[in-house]
Amino acid sequence: MFDRVVDQLLARLQATVDHRYAAAPFGTSPHAPAEEYRRRWEDARARAYPAIDDYERASGDAIDATWLHQLALLTQITIKQSELCYQHGRLLYSRVRRYVRERAHDHLTIVETGTARGFSALCMAKALADSGATGKIITFDVLPHDIAMLWNSVRDAEGPRTRAELLTDYADLLERHVIFHCGDTRRELAMMSFPRIHVAMLDSVHTYDHVMAEYDAIRGRQQPGDVLFFDDYTPDAYPGVVKAADEICQRWGYRAEVVTAAPKRRYLIAEKV
Repeated sequence: MFDRVVDQLLARLQATVDHRYAAAPFGTSPHAPAEEYRRRWEDARARAYPAIDDYERASGDAIDATWLHQLALLTQITIKQSELCYQHGRLLYSRVRRYVRERAHDHLTIVETGTARGFSALCMAKALADSGATGKIITFDVLPHDIAMLWNSVRDAEGPRTRAELLTDYADLLERHVIFHCGDTRRELAMMSFPRIHVAMLDSVHTYDHVMAEYDAIRGRQQPGDVLFFDDYTPDAYPGVVKAADEICQRWGYRAEVVTAAPKRRYLIAEKV
């Protein structure tokens, strides 16, 4: 009896949390005119990132720059105080393509936490498509996929839209390779059953406890050669992410590579040994 009451209370609490994210999480009016988003986009795309260039050359695969920048305008250019940087899309594309080339699996399972507007999932989907590989990216977020809202995006001036409508230009790629899942990742990941996760990107709540809880849900489902990717591996800004990523690599046997795009934007790409 007590357990049932607790489960009901937790379910109500989670429903309240989920509703909060469905009710205009980015506001009820556009943050800026479309021209301001485009101005910020031009600034972001003009910056040079030598370390990312080097990574692409070493990997042997680079994402189409025009495709990347157009997707970024829609999904990565927002009105915020911190510097806009979407170089993780280049890293994810190159690393997934390298995985396909070296491991040659028939079907890849990729798990991502922190879908946001779908940028990272689409970069990985393009890597699968360009490699001629089959596979699915299961991406988790508290933000719903099928409720119309403003997204702090260049298209907000045209009115609220669902994520699916925001990404309508990429519908074919999404249909082939991406599954959107709504809910708190700690709860939802624990209920999923994946025999193996070839690539995982943990990028939702940036605290030590949350990252560790997400990894605990997938631990044991990666084999040697499988990949774990951490965005925002930056000590000053996200010490919890850095602490969790370092502990995971040391305790569970991952070879870590840190790529620095800018002083406040570092990424960790880890391969299980």
